Amino acid sequence: MPVQQPVLTAPHGGKSVTSSGGSSVEMKVESSQSGGDYGAVLWTVRAGEEPPLHTHSREDELVYVVQGQLIARVGDARVKVGPGAYAALPRGVPHTIEVVGDQATLLLSFVPGGLERFLVPRDGEQPDPAAFGLTFP
Repeated sequence: MPVQQPVLTAPHGGKSVTSSGGSSVEMKVESSQSGGDYGAVLWTVRAGEEPPLHTHSREDELVYVVQGQLIARVGDARVKVGPGAYAALPRGVPHTIEVVGDQATLLLSFVPGGLERFLVPRDGEQPDPAAFGLTFP
């Protein structure tokens, strides 16, 4: 289903969650706004709060590096990337990142949408990774 209405999210305009270590995730597009086709978040991740190696079973992940330096691990490959780098990660491929320096900011899109609610849960929810199709090898 294509987008029916424009989706405009101002800077700091989406619901955000912040971890105790200072990382934050801001909702940019919730899948309900795209007919389920995609969801997007802006993630500022602090060094030491990177996700473990993981695999998505239901969605592809699109990643754009807004600021900062990372080491991206995709399958067996490790690549140092910085601002302007882009990755299209198909479901089923193990991946993670390592922040080089203090923090990095990434724009993440998920196709189809839904996983954005794992990163920015509704109030009072404690999302279960398995319910979102995430596995940690």
